[in-house]
Amino acid sequence: MIKIYSTLTRQLEEFKTIEPNVVKWYNCGPTVNGLMHLGHARSAIAFDTIRRYLEYRGYKVDYVMNFTDIEDRMIEVANKEKRQVLEVAEEYLSYFRRDMASINLKPATVHPRAMLHMNPMIEFVEKLVEKGYAYESGGDVYYDIRKFKEYGKLSNQKLENILQEGTEDTKNPNKRFPADFALWKAMKPGEPNWPSPWGKGRVGWSLECSQMSMMYLGETLDIHSGGQDLIFPHHENEIAQSEALTGKPFVNYWLHNGYVNIDKEKMSKSLGNFVNIVELLEHYSPDAVRLFVLQTHYRSPIIFTEDAMDQSQITADRLFNTLLLVKHYAKSEEILESSNEMDEKMIEKTNKSREDFLKGMNEDFNTSIALAVIFDLSHEVNNYIRKTEMINATVIHEVDQFFDEFRSIFGLFENFDQYSSFATLEQLVKLLIELRKNFRNEKNWEMSDKIRDDLKKAGIALEDTPKRILWKLTEE
Repeated sequence: MIKIYSTLTRQLEEFKTIEPNVVKWYNCGPTVNGLMHLGHARSAIAFDTIRRYLEYRGYKVDYVMNFTDIEDRMIEVANKEKRQVLEVAEEYLSYFRRDMASINLKPATVHPRAMLHMNPMIEFVEKLVEKGYAYESGGDVYYDIRKFKEYGKLSNQKLENILQEGTEDTKNPNKRFPADFALWKAMKPGEPNWPSPWGKGRVGWSLECSQMSMMYLGETLDIHSGGQDLIFPHHENEIAQSEALTGKPFVNYWLHNGYVNIDKEKMSKSLGNFVNIVELLEHYSPDAVRLFVLQTHYRSPIIFTEDAMDQSQITADRLFNTLLLVKHYAKSEEILESSNEMDEKMIEKTNKSREDFLKGMNEDFNTSIALAVIFDLSHEVNNYIRKTEMINATVIHEVDQFFDEFRSIFGLFENFDQYSSFATLEQLVKLLIELRKNFRNEKNWEMSDKIRDDLKKAGIALEDTPKRILWKLTEE
């Protein structure tokens, strides 16, 4: 049984979908007014992994993630750069797609863009006006939050304490109540605009996600996700306008990821303390970035430091070497069908590891626990290979299968199969190891050490054990 912590109820709940074995999921995507930073990546990687796990568990996931390409921040960037909003959107959207692919994010089922949905959004606003939840004033249209009795239920705020500071002008004389939010904004000089019953203008930010999510997924969603900073006012507003329109629950499970912090502050463009993904990948592998994110539970904050990223790279390299070694033996003919006590214990360990892995992921997708299980198994596998006389076929295939499942769920090392040249490398290393054995038998320590040192320079480390000589790829 999968349990999910929902922000709305503030508790773990058993996951039950509206339609059997189908997940209708909307994730708030980026405003494409700059390069993708680690804060964006943290959210995207966390929910990408949860999506992959649900698919692993047999669900068909209809995953919709929007791109906000018309919004106040888009206009600010366009004005600053003296360009059209559409031009800015196209440029940064292409960068986002590039960066998403670079950290191995699965494309959404649909990536809707706000600019392409303006007419149905206007119809959405019209219906809210007709139902009495919205009003026109000075060419703008505002949502009257006092008409929606449950406003504040997601963010756990009382109506009298709510102000929309940072997103709305709370002193606007056109509003009936200071915290009312804009569904439609009247045109200002130089801004992109569309015709509407209230004059030229553009849709409000929060309404974009309500309309697009319901258009592609229906009136009630299984999951809606985003960063913690979106709980209020964005997601609170989505609930109010969506449920006012349909009279139905908008979302069954609200998921929100924690911040990435630098110097105790949330990483964000507005604070100027962000690390771009393109810059990060100049120094670290995509697998190191994903491990950095996934070693922390998605709802908890992450503190970014270079030391933490360095350690994630070391961890990624070590884990890859283990997986590569297992894959090598899984394809090797030098394995036995018969088993001994050590083999049986290793099979038990693998089965228990899979059980613990699933237990961690089933408890609100705790990737931190799941990774701890993988690291522990990796250590045990290395010991097994080092100490056993002959590798057992059942053992190595069980381990290899579980590691493949893990890689698929966590989106790690997916270029694994490209190492087709590994077989050739293996043969060459084996020849050198045999040659080194001959030199050692002849007590020609100089040549024996030379082979070991030259291999090390080439990025291949040898390890002499009582049973055999092991080799692995290194960073150097």
